[in-house]
Amino acid sequence: KEENDYGLARKQMQLMQAEYFKKAGITGKGIRIAIFDGGFPDVDKHDAFAHVRKENRIIKTWDFCKNKEFVYSYNSHGLSVMSNICGIYDDVQLGLATESEFLLARTEVNTEPFAEEEYWLAAVEWADKNGAQIISSSLGYTADRYFPEQMNGKTSLVVRAANMAATKGIVVVNAMGNDGDNKWKAVGTPADADSIISVGGIDPYTEYRISFSSYGPTSDGRMKPNVTNSGNAQVAEKGNKIGSAYGTSFATPLTSGFVAKEVP
Repeated sequence: KEENDYGLARKQMQLMQAEYFKKAGITGKGIRIAIFDGGFPDVDKHDAFAHVRKENRIIKTWDFCKNKEFVYSYNSHGLSVMSNICGIYDDVQLGLATESEFLLARTEVNTEPFAEEEYWLAAVEWADKNGAQIISSSLGYTADRYFPEQMNGKTSLVVRAANMAATKGIVVVNAMGNDGDNKWKAVGTPADADSIISVGGIDPYTEYRISFSSYGPTSDGRMKPNVTNSGNAQVAEKGNKIGSAYGTSFATPLTSGFVAKEVP
């Protein structure tokens, strides 16, 4: 492949000053990250995760929607998200935490039932029980269920679950949402939680807010997002491919990999 195939990957790493991580030997080693998403198809065979599989660093998986262990199907969103934490493809890094350990939880189905928030809560308890130090969640709930004034850090079940995770000492990293250029505009939940890292998106080339990134503050006046990262990223795709994707969904795992250096 030509080197310029990976221009975006190099840019997303450069934005996070990956060279300093490399110099310091920080790779996420010894850090356990739980990823909550809608499915992880091909994570069990995609080349971007060969190094993770080789060292058996996918510790546990659970599908909370179907109550079974198998998660390597359904929505490929989780495949792409995970690649922005730990992926390496053609010797090019797609995320910073290449040596972390993983817990993969499917909590999301396409029909958006309220039960997804219950799955998210159950996944927090499971992640805690299985030693997660970080939860990376590129999920959020908005207009199907709530009004913007309810984005106050205490109304939704999922925000209470996120706050509970924080009290247990887990660093929760959650996407702000992609509603900045539509009617909703506001932060989604659980990104409205007080004690978590809510991640907005920037254009990797201009470093200004990317148009779709949801706005803060919360309805009770707290600053959100807490940080921003690239809202356009090079990601793993089904069929052992690499592509590019847009969303605070990808700014979030990039940030999770950044966080995975040393968690007390």
